[in-house]
Amino acid sequence: MKGWKITTVVALSIAMFAGYSFAQGQGRGMRCPQRFAELDTNKDGKVTLTEFMAVSHPRGDDQARAMFIAKDTNKDGVLTSREFCPGI
Repeated sequence: MKGWKITTVVALSIAMFAGYSFAQGQGRGMRCPQRFAELDTNKDGKVTLTEFMAVSHPRGDDQARAMFIAKDTNKDGVLTSREFCPGI
């Protein structure tokens, strides 16, 4: 009987953790496209450095500018949704 209780508790814990992890992953995936849409103020499907820098960045402007440059993989001076949200 004791082994059955331990197995049940372990199985429920795994199921809860897996569900939580899945929900967290879904939430992160949904935020990136929404954030891109918020930054794309003129709704042309691209985020310029000016649009990107118009919002507050927790790590400061220098870090934000470096992040923009790193994400701009084709070096055209704008971020597309694919560059902004890779893997989605």
